[in-house]
Amino acid sequence: MTVSLGAPLRADDALSVPLRADDALLEQKRTDIAPTESRGPALPPSPAPKSPPRTNRRLGIAAIVLSATAMGAAGLFGRKATPEGAVLGEALTLGRMAVGAIGMLVLIALSRRLGQLRRTRLSWSVVGGGVLLGLSLATYLSATVLTDLSRAVVLHYLGPVVATALARVFLKERVGRLDALSIGTAFAGMLLAAGLVGGESSGGEHETLGTVLGAASGVFYGAALLCYRYRTDMPSDVRSLWNFVFGAVAAGGMVAVTRPDMSGMTATNWLWAGGFFVVCGLFALGLLVVAGKHLRAAELSGLSYLEVVVALMIGVVAFGESVTVLAAAGAGLIVVAMALPMLGRR
Repeated sequence: MTVSLGAPLRADDALSVPLRADDALLEQKRTDIAPTESRGPALPPSPAPKSPPRTNRRLGIAAIVLSATAMGAAGLFGRKATPEGAVLGEALTLGRMAVGAIGMLVLIALSRRLGQLRRTRLSWSVVGGGVLLGLSLATYLSATVLTDLSRAVVLHYLGPVVATALARVFLKERVGRLDALSIGTAFAGMLLAAGLVGGESSGGEHETLGTVLGAASGVFYGAALLCYRYRTDMPSDVRSLWNFVFGAVAAGGMVAVTRPDMSGMTATNWLWAGGFFVVCGLFALGLLVVAGKHLRAAELSGLSYLEVVVALMIGVVAFGESVTVLAAAGAGLIVVAMALPMLGRR
């Protein structure tokens, strides 16, 4: 009997038809995926939509606590750096801003990020934040020399209340019950700690001018805090640099107008001035920008009142200013107000 081998071959041939069809389909998919010269250059993929900048609330809280503590020492440094009978708030603020700008530029250069500095677009909020802060700190420092340290700092800290109100109007930020309670408690404690409620006026000849300058510093400060809520996409160190630069421009303008007499400054005065430039300038103001990027205006307002407590303690220890029971109660209220924003959720 003869066995034919043709049948299996014909079966294979029959099975090969769908296999060839699959191969053709696979080849077509490969052709669609791989770009070819005949089709021209492949177009780049569409960029993914940018997500809003993330915030780090813990970092913001740590930054404002350290910043407010260092800022609370501004009155100490300012008084020690000022000769008897002189008012050098504008000149000291100019040095404070200039040293901060130089220090921040060095830090950016060491991190090899000067290219990012050139690529960053300036805006009105960046310029305005620096100018307003320069004006605020210059008027505040002069107020600490002309009136009581506690009174000057309490007027300066009208700023966070102003900032919260402005943020509600312009940024539509919601002020929750906890936020409102924190600000109200801090403001009440501030009034008690400064002696504006239940205290006695010192009645100094320069007190009126000091009070006016202190109130002006508070308004300028509040407007500056509002500016920090804009352009949160900008890196903190780059924002800090421009903050110092435009703050120096504003302080320099005030120096050109007032022409303060610095001839009486001694070596000791200059040493205190140098410490003021670094501690209350580069360190404190740099951290303030970081806090403004990561915290809402209401949170920033409540926590920043720590400066009042620090200034009150420095006034007692360094200058022998008395603390009444009401002032101590006010300081306690401020501490409570600081803790309230930490209890809320993002």
